[in-house]
This record gives sequence, C-alpha cells and structure tokens, in this order.
Amino acid sequence: MSRLICLLPFFLLSSCNLLGLKRQVEKMEGSGSLLVRVSPPPAADAAPTYALAWRMENGAPRDSAGFQRVRPDGLAGFRLKLDEVYRVGAFTDENRNGGADAGEPLDFVKDVRPFALTDPGARPLKVELRLRRDHVFPAGTVLKLPKENKALGGRIGVAVGEIASIDEPRFTAKKGSGGLWRPLDFLGGDNLGIFFTEPYDPKRIPVVFVYGIGGSPQDWRYLLKNFDHKRYQCWFYNYPSGMRLERAALSLANGLRLLKRERGFAKCYVVAHSMGGLVSRRAIDLAVTGEGTNFIPKFVSISTPWGGHKAAESGLRHLKKPVPAWIDVAPNSDYLQSLYAAPLPVGTRHWMLYGHKTKRLPWLKGENDGVVLVESETDLRIKRHVIAASGYHFHHEEILFQDTVLRKVEAVLAAP
Repeated sequence: MSRLICLLPFFLLSSCNLLGLKRQVEKMEGSGSLLVRVSPPPAADAAPTYALAWRMENGAPRDSAGFQRVRPDGLAGFRLKLDEVYRVGAFTDENRNGGADAGEPLDFVKDVRPFALTDPGARPLKVELRLRRDHVFPAGTVLKLPKENKALGGRIGVAVGEIASIDEPRFTAKKGSGGLWRPLDFLGGDNLGIFFTEPYDPKRIPVVFVYGIGGSPQDWRYLLKNFDHKRYQCWFYNYPSGMRLERAALSLANGLRLLKRERGFAKCYVVAHSMGGLVSRRAIDLAVTGEGTNFIPKFVSISTPWGGHKAAESGLRHLKKPVPAWIDVAPNSDYLQSLYAAPLPVGTRHWMLYGHKTKRLPWLKGENDGVVLVESETDLRIKRHVIAASGYHFHHEEILFQDTVLRKVEAVLAAP
C-alpha cells in the first residue's frame, strides 16, 4: 500500500508514465481471459500436450492466440480480445510434428467468449477439455496449427502448487510494482497463482500469504523464513495487484479450491497484508461457498485498509484511466460495501493486526502507520466481527519484519 502513496504523485506528474498506464488500461478494457483444464493432465516425461485458441473464417481456421504447452496440472490460460468468438482446444503431439494428427488425443469446443478482465461482475469462464482418440478425421489427416496473431492476445501463465523460491526474479519488488502499474503485462508471464515454498506435506497445515497493492512475495521474507515449519507449510499468492479486486479474489479462491481437491487437505489458513486483506476476505467467502464446506477456519489481516484509502480516491479524480484496483480501494466503493454486507462464512475466525507509528502526516490527517489511517485499519464495520484486534507501534511495511508480530500470528493460528 505504501507504493500507492509514494508513486501516485509521481504518476500524476509524469505524462510518459500516465500515457503508459492509459494504454495498459485501455488494452485491458478490450481484453478477456479464460482458463482451460485438460484431462487427463500430461505426464512430465510424456509427449507434449498443447492448447490454443483460434478464430474461424469461411469454415477454416484463420489465426490463433496463446499457443502453449499444457502444464503437468492440466491447466492453461488465455488472454483474448473480447469482441471475438473462438474455438479452444488441446492435443497431445505424440509424434512431435507440431500438428494434431488423426488418432492423437485431442478435444476442442466451439463458440467460446472470454470474460472481461475489467468487469467485476463478469463470471470467470473455465473450459473443460477431455482428450480422446475417437475423432472422425480420416487416417493420415494432419490438422496444422493456424498462424499466430499476437494482436488477438496471448497466454496467461497460471500456477497452482508449483514449488518456487521468493528469491526468483519473477517475485522481486520490481515485478510486484509492475503488477500494480502494468497488470496486463504481468499476466503474460509465469507469475499468477499459488506457489509452494517446499514439496507438499499432508501432515502440515497450509498457510497462504497474500501481499498488498504494489507488493511482492518478498514482502513476506521474514515471516516465511522464521515461521513454524514443523507445524505449517507456507504458500504464497502472486497476482497483479493493479487488477480489480474481484478478479484477484476469484483467482485466489479458484486456486485454493483446486488445491484442496488435488491435495486433499482438510483446512488451510490465510495471512494477508494491506490490500491483500481485502482480496483475501472475498476469496475466503468464494472458496468456502463454492466448496460447500468451510476449509479456511482462520484468517489474519495485517494493516489492511478496511475503510479504504483516500489516495485511491484521489487517483480516480485525477485520471481518466486509473489503476483498476483503485476503484475498489477508494472509500465506500462497491467492493468495500459488499465486504461490509457479507460476513465471513460461519466457522471462519478473523484476527486483525494493525500499525500506528505516526500520528500525523501532511497527507494523512489522523493517527496512522505511515501509509494507512488507523481509522481505516480498524473500521468498525469489520472490527466488530473479529476475534481480536491488536495494535503495534510499527510502520506499514516494517510490521512484517517483527518477531512480536510473527509470534502473534503463530499464536492465533495455533489456538484451538
């Protein structure tokens, strides 16, 4: 969240950066996305399975977008132009000739339209493909891939359970800042999803860490290094924080649901910082409701602007094409109102931690943590539902590197 405060004046004054942000948002407004799940998922040492989306013209393939190798978990993601209709398919290239041959496993669906990236009300589209050999193509037929047209869009790299280190270049603070100001570009890499910091262990409880606006997984460096690894296994959610929060929450919720089904864990916990708390609270509701069982019984938020932030409101006033997330972080936004109106699922307990280091700053008229007003961190519309609220004399980001905060988080997660 501090990056929101520090960078907003700079971007308001820089015509070059304003133009870049404007172009990014305009491109997003014309873009949609969809998730493909291929079954059976490809084995890591088997022939490659590919997925692509293409347009038809006069009964023949015209061009394609997002050609990609399907991950071992069977997932593939696409970013596509909204004003087009696609066919989406996948095939296993057993003879490795770059085309789909008669008799090779394949499947496709017609008349697919992606859901809008900037529309918080659009529901995500998930295409299920089941590869099979019993197609009607004559023996010897080779279905050549249509030419790629990058103007149509591209792939979205989606990870669900990939083992990774926060020291990797894709998880740096610079990449996190890019996810704020250029969220569409962020989606083009292998960045989005829930990552494991070590191999899955069914004997330990998963704890998912969610950073805030402009943040990165490296914000959690101290907690991830010093957490109780005998009791817990640490995961982290990496996402473009400039996106609309409903989209970020849906992605997190879907990832948690998929991991629960694949790994079979009975419960997991969520720990979130700053705007990550706004994302996580909605994601918990979506995940639990979607599964029909409460598998997320504990939630810890740290320095979350539950009452919104006026810097986001200022950005909306000054820019015709603001960062999309600002729409939801602004005080009294529709997104925030939806959080106030919908309590957490029955059985989910929430602990609120917050900072209060600075009493007055030129841009924050009241007690604050250097970035967020305490009044927002402890907004009564949320606070009245928490188990406990604990204040600490630390700055907004400093709070994540304190032993007292670490021990508090561990204590509430270990409590019966």
